This record gives sequence, C-alpha cells and structure tokens, in this order.
Amino acid sequence: MVKEIHVKIPDRDDFDEAFAGLIKIFLNTDTKLKIYLYLRKMGRSTSHQISKGANLYPSSVRETLKKMFKEGIVTRDKLKIEGAGKNPYEYEAISSKELTKRGITDMEKNLNKMFNLDKILQDGKRELSHSRIPLKIIIERKSDKNKTPNDLAKEK
Repeated sequence: MVKEIHVKIPDRDDFDEAFAGLIKIFLNTDTKLKIYLYLRKMGRSTSHQISKGANLYPSSVRETLKKMFKEGIVTRDKLKIEGAGKNPYEYEAISSKELTKRGITDMEKNLNKMFNLDKILQDGKRELSHSRIPLKIIIERKSDKNKTPNDLAKEK
C-alpha cells in the first residue's frame, strides 16, 4: 500500500490566498498569520497599530507578539517618545523568504525524526510492530484537478 501526499500549487489568480495558506503552515495560528501579514504589508508598527489594523484584541496581539519575538519571527525596538509614559515596542516581521526557509528547515528536521523513528527505537533496544508505508508525493495545480493522470502525462 502506498500513502499519497497531495501538494496543490495554486493558479496565478489564487496566489495570495495560497501564499497565506503556506505561511500559516509555518506560523500555526490565524492570529500569528494576521499579525505577520499586517507587518509585511504595513511595515514597522506598534501592538496598538497592529490590533486596530488587523482587527484583533490588543491583549491577544501583545501575547502573540511576545511569542513571535521569542521564535524570531518578528524583531522589535523601543520607540522613543517624548513625555511621560511607557515607550512602546515597534515590531517588524522577518522576510517571507526567511520565514519559509526556517519553516522548511523545521519541517525537514521533524520529517527526518519521524522517518528515523525505527533507528531511534532500535538504538533504545525497542522494536516496532508496524510495517513501513511507502510515500508518494503528488504535486498538482488547482486547475488540474478535473484532468485525468493521462491528460497530465501528455502535457509533460
């Protein structure tokens, strides 16, 4: 039995939606995605500006920004404001290229751990009771989904 993994490549019209979907894979939550996309579009911003612009609760934005800073997804600098009160942080998101590179590296590490599970368990003197399932990765465009495999093979 072969387990198939389908990877859909978007048509040009659906690129923004597909890009957001890809980035969400690396960010894990809708809140992180909204914050990241807002910062990439608007540039350096305070948590207050982000919460208003991304239509998110201020407390949720502050907590998520703390996590994103620890994960290295955003950078921050103190804003220097004249007068009394706290100087807020101004945040900036790393490039989408850098985020994708990190995400792929993390995904690769996790896949390697998963596929090396047999070796890890054997080194620990444990045995596995399941058989290996080969994987087949299929990459297709949304516009290809109504075509047969023969149609797709002819196009190559």
